[in-house]
Amino acid sequence: MGPRKEIQKKRRHDGEGSSRRNEPCHPLASWFNNPQAFETFITKWEKRKFVTPRYITYDFIVEHNYRNLTRIIEQQGFGTLVTMTNAYYPDLVSACTSHLKYSASNEGGYVECYVAGRYRVIPLDAIANLCGLSMEGHRFMGGIHAHESWGPYALQRGLNAIGYNDPIGKRQRPSVNKLSTEMRILHYLITYTLLPRGGNHGILQHDDILLMWAMLEGHKICWPFIMVQNMLKLQGRESKAIGYGPVWTRIFEYLTIGLDGYRKVEIGEDNCINERTLKKMQRQLEQQGQGVDEVEEEVDRMEQKDQGHQQPQAQATMLDLVQEMRSMNENLQAFQLETRGQYQTMNTRIRRVERSVRAIHDHLGIHYEDVDEDEDRRPR
Repeated sequence: MGPRKEIQKKRRHDGEGSSRRNEPCHPLASWFNNPQAFETFITKWEKRKFVTPRYITYDFIVEHNYRNLTRIIEQQGFGTLVTMTNAYYPDLVSACTSHLKYSASNEGGYVECYVAGRYRVIPLDAIANLCGLSMEGHRFMGGIHAHESWGPYALQRGLNAIGYNDPIGKRQRPSVNKLSTEMRILHYLITYTLLPRGGNHGILQHDDILLMWAMLEGHKICWPFIMVQNMLKLQGRESKAIGYGPVWTRIFEYLTIGLDGYRKVEIGEDNCINERTLKKMQRQLEQQGQGVDEVEEEVDRMEQKDQGHQQPQAQATMLDLVQEMRSMNENLQAFQLETRGQYQTMNTRIRRVERSVRAIHDHLGIHYEDVDEDEDRRPR
């Protein structure tokens, strides 16, 4: 029998095949029950934008004598929700919302998810109590009536009810700038706190109009239900922003979850609907060409700076300016201004932006062949 052949084991190089236990652990890894749910959170939820809620004070409402707003808040019962100022934890909210589930029951329904590594069932009426809400009212699903008792409804009827009396073109979306200050504040509360969403808050969506009409008509809405439905809509829509931060903070406290060490966002004076908000609304009304002044300020700022060492950033900004200029030209073609004087003012501003863009082109030595400089294409 020949000599026994020595079996040599392959030596592992440093770092090769090392255990995952030696890798740094994600601070929220323990909040998930399986790797797939955690991977979904990392790839689709961790970097999502968050909607910071707006809040209002009763003193502000009383001072300005907003009677309709006072009546709506009392009838709907969301006074506590729209005055919340407690801090929130965006990472924890994203983790829970990423795998949230809702189940109906005779007791009003409940939501379920893993919180801090444990399976939790949260009754809908518990969320209502934490936010000072009522479980009574119609369960609005969005886009349709919640109950036949709401009566007949049409978009134009809703617009008339909220004070939007201007005609709307086929491609034109109604703007909040046409509403009264009181209705604009109500729209603020809907899009930032009650049904928070990202994107352009200056546009009246169909559900916004329907909800505002229903509240003005005195129809009671089950807000805990509609809030949970709004959370569930985020799943599968990666571009949607997350909301309800202060609501989740109260849920975490209700579940006795330790919050120390997690990223916290405070709600401050900048998030309050106050006199500064009213001044901002007034400035927007005075600007006949929406968005033009902001572009002009950016151009003036760039012209005053030495851009020798900032050419890449300047090029990116220039592309944004060109795109903005084209968008304004398209808006001019689709929208007929009420008076000739308004058109001349906007046209003058656009020409000023074009001259500034060409000046910066010359300064940077950049040539964009796709910039349309044909004066004849503008509407007369």
